[in-house]
Amino acid sequence: MFWGVFRRLFVLICVYSFICSFVCASEFDYNKYREAAVNQEDFSGYMRTLQGKIQKNWNPPDFAEDGDATVTFRINRQGEIVSREITESSNNPVFDESTLEALRKAAPFDKFPANTSKQYLTIKYNFHTSIVKTDTMKEYVRNADRFFNVNNETALSYIDLAIKEVEGDIGSYFLYGKRSKIKRALGDIEGAEQDLQECKRLKAKFDQKRIMSSKLIAEMENSPFAYFYLAHSYEIAGDYVHALEAIDKAIQLTELNNQYKRYRAELLEKSNL
Repeated sequence: MFWGVFRRLFVLICVYSFICSFVCASEFDYNKYREAAVNQEDFSGYMRTLQGKIQKNWNPPDFAEDGDATVTFRINRQGEIVSREITESSNNPVFDESTLEALRKAAPFDKFPANTSKQYLTIKYNFHTSIVKTDTMKEYVRNADRFFNVNNETALSYIDLAIKEVEGDIGSYFLYGKRSKIKRALGDIEGAEQDLQECKRLKAKFDQKRIMSSKLIAEMENSPFAYFYLAHSYEIAGDYVHALEAIDKAIQLTELNNQYKRYRAELLEKSNL
């Protein structure tokens, strides 16, 4: 009887020891797995570096009041871009092309963190810019737009504040265009015409400044996009002869981009050359 009791007690001890060892082992493995999983998904530092590199290489066009486009791209473990496409267009071909150019210049990115098993990473990246110079000015312009044709007196007071915020900056030419519309709506035809002429004067100076800057960049980089941007700068200024020369140079540097060829056809149609 003693041996029978001892044998049962021994079996119970063995079973208890096995359960304890299994529970402890399972708990340890789970924590290890959870820690590894957290490390694998922690791309925050990697993404900050990637964002900084993209922004450093992005030269947003300065011809639109606001630009907004989203690009979805895929990179491999080596940080190389394997695919890219514009998934939300800005409706401006030059702005869209500038986002792809930024990715081309920024790549390759850093290699993936060593503790991740990911082979690819798909990223949706938003590019946004505005020629509004300050947050305060942006708020004034937003309010002016909001009150336009609702309370034009209030709209006028806000656009006056916006102009005062950046007085003397030729890049603020569009503000005079906005004020011209507001004054016309208020019946101030003479004031509206004066603002319209000021808008045109500042814009002409700004266009020439853009052309000089774009030409310098194109000559230094000798890249297809740089000449594409230069062509657009000439077009904005109404100089279609030089615009066609610039887009021909872009096509010469890369015949693979059909966007440039379509743009050339549009220039020919607009210029009647």
